[in-house]
Amino acid sequence: RRVQAVVSTQSTGNFHSGHFPDFHWAPMTKMCDLCITEYDVIEKFETLERDHYYLLRSLGMEGQYGDIRGARANPSGSHTQDTYHHVVGYLEQLNERLLWDLFAIYRDDFAMFGYTPHF
Repeated sequence: RRVQAVVSTQSTGNFHSGHFPDFHWAPMTKMCDLCITEYDVIEKFETLERDHYYLLRSLGMEGQYGDIRGARANPSGSHTQDTYHHVVGYLEQLNERLLWDLFAIYRDDFAMFGYTPHF
């Protein structure tokens, strides 16, 4: 239902005017200044530990923060791999048209963060 609400909101043009049914579903490229800010580092959830340590090393701050291993765990206690399988399970419930409609909404996010849809 939530996915249908997101697609429906997009089709009415509300996504483009900044009105989202829930900010968690808003495309990142519509929510912040990603396109006008020049970033040196973007930490991705999938590579959070590696990216975070790279950032700390780059800033000369690696000894100032504790270990972040396990920081990717969600409140239920499962880790990234479990989350990935949950997402795949949810996406498998959607028909192809809905998947492509979602991709159309998040196309700029996919491009900005280097993702490719696998459906």
